[in-house]
Amino acid sequence: MNKFLLILISIITSNVYAEVKFNNAIIKNNFGKKVTAGFIEILSDEDLTIKKVKSEFSQRIEIHSMEMENDVMKMRRIDSPKILKNKPFILKKGGNHLMIYDISKNLDEQKRVKLNFVFLKDNGDELSSDVEFSVQ
Repeated sequence: MNKFLLILISIITSNVYAEVKFNNAIIKNNFGKKVTAGFIEILSDEDLTIKKVKSEFSQRIEIHSMEMENDVMKMRRIDSPKILKNKPFILKKGGNHLMIYDISKNLDEQKRVKLNFVFLKDNGDELSSDVEFSVQ
């Protein structure tokens, strides 16, 4: 068997890529402000950790939890959020969500924007996916 074919077979069988689906990707219009929120549903066919979310229009994007405590909204950064195999990871209004800081452009001039999600598999492999968000 030639060397090229062996390399190709090892790439195909190494299962570097997980199947990740993204639904309902929405970013709130920032109306010229430097911060806004984003919402999305992510589904994967294997366990993943979100390592980083980045974009061309923001220097910092975090995933936050949101809970009400004594009628006060408490938001906290979630470090290394986990996506469990075949279980939807939901970021939504009134719940866990993306916080997008230091926005460098006015999103009300945009209909759609892209965010890049970087994931870590349990074996240490890294995956990256560009996701198009609707600005609303």
